[in-house]
Formats: sequence, C-alpha cells, structure tokens
Amino acid sequence: TSENFIGFTAEAISNGASGRITVVTGVNEGQTGLTTGKKHYVQKNGSLSTTTDSPSVVAGNAVSSTKIIVS
Repeated sequence: TSENFIGFTAEAISNGASGRITVVTGVNEGQTGLTTGKKHYVQKNGSLSTTTDSPSVVAGNAVSSTKIIVS
C-alpha cells in the first residue's frame, strides 16, 4: 500500500541481511526503462509504470531512463 512504500534498494537484500535503501527525495540510479519527466507508480507485480494501479502507490519522478527521485 502507499503507506508501506519507503523507497528502493540498490541491490537484492536477503531476509535478515542489511542493505542501503533510497528513500523520499533520494535519487535511485538502478532502474531501467523509465519515461523521463513522468511520474511513475509501483504496480502490483513490483514493476514501475506511468499508469496507476490499485492501490495507487507513487514511486517518484523519472529524471532519466535509469534514475528516479523517490516521492
């Protein structure tokens, strides 16, 4: 849900392991296929899209095809 989304990891993190997370206002550079200048939403399958899903979870705004500012 939108209340549970906190950001993106730079890599896969196993259960019980630690890792870095890009949170709100941070720039995550580990994406592919983003539409520059558009707001992206988290889809039910975990992918990102410029269209909303239900529930609507805003991921952030793409500043390039591989970078997103987390919102």
